Amino acid sequence: MNSKLLNVARRFNSNSTSQMMLANLTFGNMRSSGTPLILVPGLFGTKENWIRVGKELSQRLGCMVFAVENRNHGGSSMAPSMTYPEMADDLVGFIDWVRKITGEDQVNLHGHSMGGKTVTQLATTPEYAPRIKNLIVEDMSPLGYPLKRAEYLDCIKHMIATDMNKSRDEVMAELGEKVSKVLLYQFVRGNLGEDVNGKAQWTCNLNVIDETYIYLLSHDIRFGVFDGPTLFQRASGSGFLPAAHKNRIEKMFPMVKFAETAWSNHWIHADDPKFFVDSICEFLEQPDDLGQLGRKAMI
Repeated sequence: MNSKLLNVARRFNSNSTSQMMLANLTFGNMRSSGTPLILVPGLFGTKENWIRVGKELSQRLGCMVFAVENRNHGGSSMAPSMTYPEMADDLVGFIDWVRKITGEDQVNLHGHSMGGKTVTQLATTPEYAPRIKNLIVEDMSPLGYPLKRAEYLDCIKHMIATDMNKSRDEVMAELGEKVSKVLLYQFVRGNLGEDVNGKAQWTCNLNVIDETYIYLLSHDIRFGVFDGPTLFQRASGSGFLPAAHKNRIEKMFPMVKFAETAWSNHWIHADDPKFFVDSICEFLEQPDDLGQLGRKAMI
């Protein structure tokens, strides 16, 4: 079961009410020991985005690593809405499936961007928190952002307006002329497939994402506390984890540590994979003492 797609994440003894199936990739195998690690992407993130770092994390930590896709993305179930409580509920069902197949009581949970806010929603929900041993949040605050942070908004509009009666390559060429940020373009590209006739088609539920985007950006997760070890990975130049949010984060996550990279934009796992993997491994191996990485953080 090394880097193989598991088509269905079944529900085993879960308190989750969600019926969503989350597509995923796994790294490692059933002989792997230790607490499994689950990687949750952000908006437009796909399970394939995690192949490089997923393999390395599994090898270095000696555990199974799972990279999932959120509802309305890729091979996961489609739905008419995608609120943070709903996505946290989806994830609880997946966590319980992982606990069942690995025999572990808890998991280590990581989330990037929208996925980062989802995992903070889950971890600060009292009935869900006991499933989490260590929490990792990649360049995301549990608090909302002003609309000036709406990097994806124009991109979504361009995606919706794109003529899909073309080949995949033609659609990407058209979109490439309109989307200025290279990394944003690369992540959007992962959501473009093609039908049996070779015509391009979006693999994400673009209309629901468009309807939900302002909520996803501006929503605050203000209530609840997670008492377990927590790492916030910060890209110093991205602006997604502002220093002004630090006090609130420390109240919600009293065992929090911060690790910062100056060599990355918002997508740390793609921009600075060495820092991404090293900081996670150091944190999970010594969650009570982040050492040099903790002292380097300037937030």
